[in-house]
Amino acid sequence: MATTLLALFAPARIQAQEPASTDATRKPRVQELITVTATRRPFDIADISAPATVVTGAELRARPAVGVDEALAWTPGFSLLRRTPARAAHPTTQGLNLRGVAPSGTSRALVLVDGLPLADAFGGWVYWSRIPTALIESVEIVPGGGSSTYGNQALAGTVQIVTTTPADQPSARIDGAGGGLDTWRAAAVVGGSVGSVRALLAAEAFDTGGYVATTPAEAGTIDTEVATRHQTAVATMDVGAAIRLGADWLNEDRANGTPERTNSTQGWTLRGRWSPGGSSFGAQLAGHYREQEFRSRFSSVANGRDEETAVLNQCVDSSEATVTAQAWHTGNTDLTFAAGADWRQVKGTSFEEVLSIGLQRAPGGRQSIGGVYGAAQWRLGNVFLEGAVRADGWRNTPNGEGEQRSLSEFSPRLGVAWHPHADWTVRAAAYRAFRAPTPNELYRQFRVGNVITRANPDLIQERLRGAEAGVEHRGRLGGTLVRARLHGYVNKLTDGVINATVGLAGNLILRQRANLGEATVRGLELDLEAAWSEVTLSLATIWIDSRIDRDVPGASISVVGNRLPQVPDYRVRLSALWQHHRWTANLAVQAIGAQFEDERNQLRLAPGSTLDAGANFQISDQLNLGLIAQNLTDQRVQVARTDVLNVGPPRTVLLRAGWAIR
Repeated sequence: MATTLLALFAPARIQAQEPASTDATRKPRVQELITVTATRRPFDIADISAPATVVTGAELRARPAVGVDEALAWTPGFSLLRRTPARAAHPTTQGLNLRGVAPSGTSRALVLVDGLPLADAFGGWVYWSRIPTALIESVEIVPGGGSSTYGNQALAGTVQIVTTTPADQPSARIDGAGGGLDTWRAAAVVGGSVGSVRALLAAEAFDTGGYVATTPAEAGTIDTEVATRHQTAVATMDVGAAIRLGADWLNEDRANGTPERTNSTQGWTLRGRWSPGGSSFGAQLAGHYREQEFRSRFSSVANGRDEETAVLNQCVDSSEATVTAQAWHTGNTDLTFAAGADWRQVKGTSFEEVLSIGLQRAPGGRQSIGGVYGAAQWRLGNVFLEGAVRADGWRNTPNGEGEQRSLSEFSPRLGVAWHPHADWTVRAAAYRAFRAPTPNELYRQFRVGNVITRANPDLIQERLRGAEAGVEHRGRLGGTLVRARLHGYVNKLTDGVINATVGLAGNLILRQRANLGEATVRGLELDLEAAWSEVTLSLATIWIDSRIDRDVPGASISVVGNRLPQVPDYRVRLSALWQHHRWTANLAVQAIGAQFEDERNQLRLAPGSTLDAGANFQISDQLNLGLIAQNLTDQRVQVARTDVLNVGPPRTVLLRAGWAIR
């Protein structure tokens, strides 16, 4: 653990593989990192059909980013619903979007921490503050339908956060940062062992005074800062080599831009994992239990933005229980296979008080979903054939009146990875995936400014059919280490849940969650990197064409041909990393294309770009100092357009320091 924590600002590099592979059918090539997210069993990422990206914890912490989501957004296909970072966004908009499959705030990709779900069980959004950044060992990002092994929530892919393993030797680290927008962060990680028990404890506190998101031209006297603060703690204990126990706690408070608009979250989790196995056999039994309370207050705003009135109080109480079991066999080098099952139950109620009329209601319910899967990979020389299939069942029981509903889904995937040369990989895959509606979508209404969105208890599941193909090169060109990847995909999204505009009432916009008929999302991803002894240059981009093919059944106004809401037409990142002795510095330009707030494409968000920079000086093995500078040119990037236009964070500069004790 000490090595990982001391490498906070080490650059991520392509590393040359140790020479002399003993396999006559395979030539040595640039070393790949091991991934388990795409297959639920360990594989070299060069040998799988999915274009996986593995980001080390050290690389994440070296990026000039305030939060985990901002650091992960360096992968262009990765984004939250809107353009706002998690530190300035309402939690319900922090749903993960991979490859532009994001019609609303719920995540369309499954986010895991050490194999167990991280997303809010009731709503499907993600609390990125739940895991302290210092605990992250690596993050695996796998776009493309992942339901064949992970089932529900993995509609557009999977993201797995792998945390640091407790070490045998005592170690500790303290990190801090502070600066612009009245922002500060403090974190501590300590660990050690007693006999066969190894333990790790991490805690983090964060606070930012934030900024006024409403543009100056539209801001009134009621407009205040969007701000957040949180405290989180995580404890992990390894007993022997097979048992891991853990717990976490989160407390978060937010101000959402006016005095009456606030929200808070308190929750805790218990989890455990048993992983027996030998050299050719592996198995795992894991589970967790989580309880959480989410409170939110909404208001109406008068014209001129000089007066507001609280209109709705909400308190969502939820609990979640998850159990997973899996086993795999890798004894035969040409054939590996795995099988498993998982089950998840969510209970939640949204206690609501409509203040204007004194109405109280408590919609909610209980959901159970589970499935079984099987997967195999067969190696034929330099060709790897993959197949996976999964069957799922889902049942939803509402509180009080209402029908109990159930569904079943079948999710197959076929893929191939071919190595025509030691440095080249060609990939292709086809798949089906699904996502069942969350209790939040079925039961909870909400308000953003003067936009009211109603729930819909009759929603059905989303389905996605997709195909993708690409080519990747990893190797040397002279003295330069080079990685290049080009990948294209086509996804058909059927019955996608969107916030459909259903009418106007004065200055109010009325929306309701509804199943869109069908949409097509096409994309092309390009990722280039060149590394020399001290400098690494990289370019990563995604182009997305998302079009609605069929309307919501019974819609009064057709939106066929429009773009899906909240999906930009491109994302680009150009970055440079320099390391010299004890110095590390990086510079990045990130740009985003135009997108629309609504399915009618009437509320447009203009293209935008930011320039970010970071630096670190390793004073000694124990002490380092650094700098984070975001949005150096102080651009007003448009992030949301509801009743008014909102912009992203202004220029933010933070100083940071780390001290390690070994």
